[in-house]
Amino acid sequence: DVILLSLLGPHEFGAKRRQMKICIDDMYITGKNVTNALPKFISAGMLGLGKRPGDYSGKKGDRIPAFTIIASSESSLVARGGTGGVAIWTRLKKDIQTAAYSS
Repeated sequence: DVILLSLLGPHEFGAKRRQMKICIDDMYITGKNVTNALPKFISAGMLGLGKRPGDYSGKKGDRIPAFTIIASSESSLVARGGTGGVAIWTRLKKDIQTAAYSS
C-alpha cells in the first residue's frame, strides 16, 4: 500500500463537544518522513509542528486544529473542521502503520 500523506502526533477527544483536537509531530509523504525538509512557514505556521494544546492561545489564527464529529459508523468517521471543511476517515482492513511511517 502507498499512503500519500500521513500526519503523526498525539490527539485528545472531548466527548462533551464531540471534538477531537490534534497535534502534529511528523509529516510523511509516500512513507518518507519529510518533517525536517519542510519550509518554516509550513512547519511552524500552518502545521504548528511539535505544539501541544497549551501552546495555543485560542485566539483567531492560533487555535489547535480540531474536528467536531458529525457522523460515525463501524468503518468510517466524518467530522467538520474548525474552518468549515469536512474530513472523512475510513477504517482499513489491515494496519497501514508500516506503509505510512517508514523511514
